[in-house]
Amino acid sequence: MKSDKIVWGLVFVFIGSILLLDNFGVIDFSWGAVWRLWPLLLIIWGVELMFSGKNNPAGPWIAGVVTLVALIFAGYYGATHASDDSLWLKNLKWNRGGRVHNSAKFKSNSFSEPFSDSIKIAELNITGGATTYRLKDSTSNLFDADIKQQFGNYSLTRTTRDSIEVLFLKMPDSAHTRGSRNFDLNKVEMKLNNKPVWDINLEMGAGKADFDLSKFKISRLNIEGGAASFQIKLGEPQTSTNVTVETGVSKVKISVPSSVGCLIKVDSGLSSNDFDGFNKQNDNTYITDNYGSSSKRIIINLEGGISDFEVNRY
Repeated sequence: MKSDKIVWGLVFVFIGSILLLDNFGVIDFSWGAVWRLWPLLLIIWGVELMFSGKNNPAGPWIAGVVTLVALIFAGYYGATHASDDSLWLKNLKWNRGGRVHNSAKFKSNSFSEPFSDSIKIAELNITGGATTYRLKDSTSNLFDADIKQQFGNYSLTRTTRDSIEVLFLKMPDSAHTRGSRNFDLNKVEMKLNNKPVWDINLEMGAGKADFDLSKFKISRLNIEGGAASFQIKLGEPQTSTNVTVETGVSKVKISVPSSVGCLIKVDSGLSSNDFDGFNKQNDNTYITDNYGSSSKRIIINLEGGISDFEVNRY
């Protein structure tokens, strides 16, 4: 038996077992905590490479044992750190139904930046996890944000770079915001002006993002996330929109208009892909029927470890 079959077979059994036990409430598993153990993947891969030769009959079993030990450790770590890595859980109370009731008080904050007709291109940079980000509505200002939070301090700065208005919305990363599975503690509602062409960069370890960008002109959208959930709806670009998504253990759903040609490039390990309305090409890319003839295009690059990628047309 080949060592790669044993290794990947154990990995799939592990993932399936954890998902099943977590779904039925047998364990409370934190994929965010396990993601910090990603170097284990390098160890498993290295052992598999060393013992994959046909002249080493004991190699597959050695690789299997190392993989099994690594997965047992990862399983134990994820099951025992689901709450320990979130210090704010001491402020939470559980009712009989298992739902979280928050005993801490929300504090509100807001930011706003004025708009002028001279602004043609703008860039929004968002950094900070354990937060639900929503962006759906437009505003007469350049940018508005309403924040409800229980921890952390958000800041908004503005600068100009090569005639581009650049915004930075940040929440400093700290130990109590990493690895959280409860994304409803902090909430950020954002609004953008729909006149400029926007570049948007979102970086967070854990959290949720629900962006309806169909009203806006988006040139670039870059997303980086660990254990997160992203729902993105794009509109027609002026000429093209480039989307880059790099995730660890995440669920990503992107909706694109059917009138626009779209190309998807995927580089993922154990991720699942659902690209309804796309045709797979010989180079493992996916395109829509109108990609070659459309004057407007959306290019999507997806990179993920154990993620669920979905791209659909509306």
